[in-house]
Amino acid sequence: MDQELDLLAFKFFKLFARYESSLKERGFFVANRGQITVNWDRYANEEIGNTFLAELGDAQNAAMYILENPPKKQSANAENEIEWVEVPNNERCVQILFAHICRIRNNLYHGAKFNGTWFDPERSKLLLSNALLVLETYKDRLGIQNA
Repeated sequence: MDQELDLLAFKFFKLFARYESSLKERGFFVANRGQITVNWDRYANEEIGNTFLAELGDAQNAAMYILENPPKKQSANAENEIEWVEVPNNERCVQILFAHICRIRNNLYHGAKFNGTWFDPERSKLLLSNALLVLETYKDRLGIQNA
């Protein structure tokens, strides 16, 4: 399963990077003291909108999986130790969906889900594959070719 997850993570990172590049090129960013932050909320609002579940078609189940089983986030407890914290799953809006997809990326990129071996490989596979399916569905709107 490690090789399968490695390939899935590579595909996810590659497409996510193409999204961020395309979003910046199209002006979906905020600049603060020279730092650029991609504005995923604005993209979700202006380019996708509230009808996202209906538009997803076959990928609707992928979005619902992410919304109902969002990636956990890291937090520091009272002893200043890092711990995983549940993320609420009661919202069903497009901004939350893309916030969860960004957290999937952040958890992977910053090493929190992979440290030589995959942490919770079944859950990681579900989160990655479903996020990838959502991103694949909308990539044409940004003019992203084969990623």
